Amino acid sequence: MSTVRRGAIATFATLAAAASLGLAGGPAHSAPAELAALPDVNHERLVLAAQLDPSKPDRGLTAGAEDSVRTVKAALRAKGLLASTDTDGHFGRATMDAWRVWENRVHTTDNPWSTNGLPSLFELNELAPNRFTLSHKVDQGSWVTENGEAVNERTRAMFRKAEALSDSDMTITQGRGGAEASAGTHVGGGVIDIRVNDAPARTSARVAALREVGFAAWFRNWAGNEHIHAIAVGDPWVAYGSHRSLCQIHQFRFGGEGVSCSDSTAGTDRPLVWWEQYQRSL
Repeated sequence: MSTVRRGAIATFATLAAAASLGLAGGPAHSAPAELAALPDVNHERLVLAAQLDPSKPDRGLTAGAEDSVRTVKAALRAKGLLASTDTDGHFGRATMDAWRVWENRVHTTDNPWSTNGLPSLFELNELAPNRFTLSHKVDQGSWVTENGEAVNERTRAMFRKAEALSDSDMTITQGRGGAEASAGTHVGGGVIDIRVNDAPARTSARVAALREVGFAAWFRNWAGNEHIHAIAVGDPWVAYGSHRSLCQIHQFRFGGEGVSCSDSTAGTDRPLVWWEQYQRSL
């Protein structure tokens, strides 16, 4: 076959393929909706907004989370779970309540960490099809045991890294617990208490190391109950309810002590680090 004939056949095939997609001849047509790029939801930033925004006194936004929040709120509105007028990038209490309704739809069991108003991977994957894609995914892993206490795998990895950074062996004295313990702050995942009376001189180094890897951590110098209290920032399993953990990430970020939602946040702002961000810095 001649070179000219082969070229003509190839050209015809190309034009036929283009015509089948509406790309050749006649008016131009837009790509089908299903081929259009879906918006991206940054899971890390979304969870961070869900942990910070509900406690803000206004509709302040969490940096880097605005677009992700708007996208998820649009999906909730499409499900009839959020008011049509709620369109900004603030993940407030109304959004958290709407997310709880969504959680109750998709989970087959009811527990404090699956109905906490924080978007986990499973819940987002149930909402995402044809609406958005997910990046920077936060996987808290499964329940495991550390020092005889139940924690999730993400929390255990963070704890062990903080041990290495503080150059001291640490002991978790409380992981996941019941609602009667510590005003319910330990009902879900990502919240631990750590012994200090084994090495009081290492307390400051331990708190600093915990904060470095992504915990909101405080030394509780309470007579007879001295300990370090730490919450894994960005953990989707932190259990929010009628207890104080709802406000503790917000309190930590804005200088409070995380003892109650009415704590003053007039102190010096603290940098907020989370585990995935810390790992990328290594």
